[in-house]
Amino acid sequence: MKHPLHRPVLGDEELSALAEVLKSGHLVQGPRVAAFEARLAELLEIRHAVAVSSGTAALHVSAVAMGLTPHDEVIVPAFGFPATANAVELTGARAVAADVDLERFALTVESIEAVATERTVGVILVHPFGIPAPTPELKSLCDSRGWWLIEDAACALGTAQGTRWGTGALPVCLSFHPRKTITTGEGGVIATDDDELAERMRALRNHGMDPNATSWSRFSIAGFNYRMSDMSAAIGLVQLDRLEFIVSERRRITALYREALAPLEGVRWPQGYDLADLSCQSMVVELSADVDRDAVMAHLADEGVQTTIGGYALSEQPYYRDRYGLRTEDVPNASRFAQSCLTLPVTVEMTPEDVEEVVSALRRAMESR
Repeated sequence: MKHPLHRPVLGDEELSALAEVLKSGHLVQGPRVAAFEARLAELLEIRHAVAVSSGTAALHVSAVAMGLTPHDEVIVPAFGFPATANAVELTGARAVAADVDLERFALTVESIEAVATERTVGVILVHPFGIPAPTPELKSLCDSRGWWLIEDAACALGTAQGTRWGTGALPVCLSFHPRKTITTGEGGVIATDDDELAERMRALRNHGMDPNATSWSRFSIAGFNYRMSDMSAAIGLVQLDRLEFIVSERRRITALYREALAPLEGVRWPQGYDLADLSCQSMVVELSADVDRDAVMAHLADEGVQTTIGGYALSEQPYYRDRYGLRTEDVPNASRFAQSCLTLPVTVEMTPEDVEEVVSALRRAMESR
C-alpha cells in the first residue's frame, strides 16, 4: 500500500538493544524489564509499573486482582475492542455492555447507571483512540457506589489528563502492540500507586509466585505466564526515547487531517478535547448514515490507502449477542459506530501532500458510493 494504516517507528537503536539482550543470555523478566518498569513509573508519576506480555494480559491480571467472582458484574464500553470485555469474562464474572456517547465515543455516568445492578462491582473505562474519557466523573460515580475502576489506557500513552495521569491506586492498563503509540512488539504494563495490589499483580504475571518469598513455599495464588521478555523491554526502552517525537508527529498529522477533512460533507470525528493533549493513536472518522463504509474502504484500498474499521460493537459479536442477548437497540451509539467508523492512515513520515492524497481518495470513494 502506498499509504499504510500504520508503521512502527523502529531503527538501528532497537536492533542494537536487541543484540545486547541476546548476548547477555538473560531473555525473560530481567534487568531490561526492571529498567523499563522504572522508566514508565517515572514518566507516569506513579509508584508501580508492572510489565506483562500484552495489553490484554494487563487487563486480565487487573481483573483477576480485583477478586472477581461468578456472581459479579463489571460494566464495560459497548464499543471498542473486545479484549476489555473478554478480560472480565475470563474471570468467570459477567461483562455488562454500556453504550458510549456520540461526542467522545466513551462511557458516561448516565450510560453506566442505565445498566448497573445490585451485582455491579466495578467499571472498566476506555480512553478511545487516546481521547480521554471523563475519568473524574466516572471515578466519582464509582466511589459513591463502592465500585472499583480500571482504566484501559491501551491507546493513551502520550495523552495528558490534568496534572496527573490515571486514577492513582486503581490499575491503569497500557498496551505496546505495534499499532499503539510506542511498541515492544507485544507487551503491556499495569500502573498503580497501591503497593499491595502491585505485589499481587507481580505474582499473578509469574504463575502466582510470591516475588518476596524466602523459601520454596512460594506459590501463593494461581497465576499465569504473562511475563514480559527482556527483548521486548529493550525495544521499549528505546521507544520511550522516541515517545515525545512520535506523539508530536501524530498530533501534526491529525491536525492536517482535521483541516483537510473540514470541507468534506458526511465526515465527522470525536469532539470535546484539545488536540495538544492527545496521543493521537488513531485517526478515526465517522461517515454519514447514507454512506456504505465497507464500500468506501474497498475503494480506498484500490487507490493504495489502507484503512480498517473504527472499532467493534459487542452487540454484533456472536459471543456477547448469543450469550447475553445483547441487541443493537440496547447500545445504539456503539452499534452505529461499528457500521459507520473507519480508521485512516497515520505514520510519522506523512507529509501534507500524503494527507491530501488520502482525503482526496476518501472524497472520491464517498462520491462513488
